Amino acid sequence: MRDRYDKEYEEELYKEIDRHREIFENNTPATVRRRTRRRKRRKRSGCLGCGTCITPLLLCLALLFVFRNRLPINFLEDFLHDPILSTADDPVIGITESLDDDSSGSVQEDVDIPAEAVQDDSVQEDSSDPSVVIPDTAEERFTGLCYQSMTSEQRLIYEQLYEGIAAREQEFTIDAKEAEDVGAALNGLLADNPEFFWMDGAASIFGRENKPRKKITLEFNCEPEEIDYLADLIEDEAERYLQGLPPDATEYDKVKAAYEFVINNVSYDISAAQGQNLQSSMIYHKSVCAGYSKELQYLLHKAGVKCAYITGTVIRDDVEESHAWNLVEIDGTNTFVDPTWGDPSYVMSSEAARDLPDISYNYLCLTTEEMDRTGHAASENYVLPECSSYEYDYYIRSGRYYEYCDTDAIRMQIRNAVDNNVPDVHMKFSTFEDYTAAQMIIFDEGMLSEELQNRMKWDGLSTITYFPLTNDDLYTIEILW
Repeated sequence: MRDRYDKEYEEELYKEIDRHREIFENNTPATVRRRTRRRKRRKRSGCLGCGTCITPLLLCLALLFVFRNRLPINFLEDFLHDPILSTADDPVIGITESLDDDSSGSVQEDVDIPAEAVQDDSVQEDSSDPSVVIPDTAEERFTGLCYQSMTSEQRLIYEQLYEGIAAREQEFTIDAKEAEDVGAALNGLLADNPEFFWMDGAASIFGRENKPRKKITLEFNCEPEEIDYLADLIEDEAERYLQGLPPDATEYDKVKAAYEFVINNVSYDISAAQGQNLQSSMIYHKSVCAGYSKELQYLLHKAGVKCAYITGTVIRDDVEESHAWNLVEIDGTNTFVDPTWGDPSYVMSSEAARDLPDISYNYLCLTTEEMDRTGHAASENYVLPECSSYEYDYYIRSGRYYEYCDTDAIRMQIRNAVDNNVPDVHMKFSTFEDYTAAQMIIFDEGMLSEELQNRMKWDGLSTITYFPLTNDDLYTIEILW
């Protein structure tokens, strides 16, 4: 701060200091003898008469005078609030948080000590995405499941990150006491807001230890100037879904239509480009579970239906793997949806999937107990409601649900499909025992073969091939021919 005051005043200050230094250093023999005589005369009074006690006082008064009259009044305030560039000797920290690209949303934390940490408080030009609608109040804006599950400190970070990402800023400053909270807030924000497709979760944080102000650098998965163009393509795809909804569509209708739209327009591809965001599913139409679930979430948000993106693990072929699915609220009732597992191209090879139905409704509107049976386990950071209602179960709503193994009703369903040239039947049972009993009647005791004989006669066929699909976890039987 020394350059804040005039060079002339600086020289005057040093002269004043030098003059008083001479007083301390002036210890000639004559001076010493005079001091000795004074001490003898004033011995009774307790004063030595050496002037030692007066000299520091004079020095302080002189310095006070010079500083008070030469320095600006707001000198102390400016000194406390001026930006500081740290040096190699400053105690600084640099934490790089790299969020995994897989759908589990895990956080990898690497510690890095940079030479300097810069606080950049400059105002960025507002380049916010016009397709991102920002409500007027925080209560309206931040209603996502992850946000609601966060601590108050994480919520404050979440809100700051939202503003920066919505404005498409790659570098900005935030207030965060703990770097670990930034990773949790960023993961949760991207799970709640699929429209931020240019972010996959990679970020670096720099700041001083025990200082809340942090500089954050975000890694975009595309060039900033491409975002508008990509957003338009995504918006066009969403508009196709919305245009297909009837004017009187219920919330269940919207959920079922979104489930069908995603599965019909996306193919499962483990090597899909941009597989962790909407670009893969809504632009390139090839994705993994993250793309399926984020598109379903995005479409339902557009349709005004609450939908959350959930990450965790599943058991597939006796192997645990990362996975993503959705929690949906239909008219106040919570239920689970897994659009990835509803796509036959995911559960079977592409060659075998050619003989399967385009859509499996087994994973549309499931309960918590059913999700547990299928091996879905959400990550610990999620606070999920208990989903126990079967009100929106697809099989119940379509009249294909059996409380018990009703032989006559099962035969009638198969016969109606054969007579009306419908190439498939679907049924679900309330218990595992009824499910296994139905399999025995349909396949082992020849009920299906008897009914298909009529189809063969009508079509003049000598043989007919059918494909049975059974699910031991959900107690469903599907037959295609």
